[in-house]
Amino acid sequence: SVVTKQQMLDTAVSDINDLFLYEASTEGTGNYTAFTPNRDGGMNDDIQANPQTANRIRGLGSANTAIGNFASNPKIPLDLYNIDAVEISRGPNSNIFGLGSGSGTVNLVPSSANVRNRSLTLSGRADSTGGVRGSVDLNYPLIHDMLAVRIAAVTDNKRFEREPSYDDTERLFGALTYKPFKKTTLRVSAENYHREAQRPNYLTPQETITEWKSYGEPVWD
Repeated sequence: SVVTKQQMLDTAVSDINDLFLYEASTEGTGNYTAFTPNRDGGMNDDIQANPQTANRIRGLGSANTAIGNFASNPKIPLDLYNIDAVEISRGPNSNIFGLGSGSGTVNLVPSSANVRNRSLTLSGRADSTGGVRGSVDLNYPLIHDMLAVRIAAVTDNKRFEREPSYDDTERLFGALTYKPFKKTTLRVSAENYHREAQRPNYLTPQETITEWKSYGEPVWD
């Protein structure tokens, strides 16, 4: 499945979980839960710890992630500010990216500099919980039909009903396109990613004193 940038803008997609709400055989945090027991008899909320990998394709496992057909760190979230499309390959078809998986692969098609047209895009978003997001995307041909540069940046400050939870992200992306000959194109890109977060815990508190007393109130150093 190929999801265009315009489709993601129309559905207000902000991460992979929003994207999976509208695709076949995919599950994100909107319809997926993941809890694992810990050594103390309690439970860990895997979605709270890492929502980017809390998903499933074909009901089997989390999606592999690639950028421009190269394997990437799945913990770095998808963001619209520097991608043009998303390709979802399910099952054995994901092998074409060199990331064999029984579930599938999500390949991000990164933005590239355009050597012909100038463009500037500014966008902003706010929500009812106090979250604020702003982004800028500038494309500028330095030499028409030969050399162009593209710079994009985003700051995304998410807030939640449970205070003082937060999720703050700053990203900066740069791309260069060079066409020395008619049938030769060289592209270079780089990105800086910084995130600080303390996401809310969706598990209810667990009472363990009764169980401890039933074992005779054991103590150890």
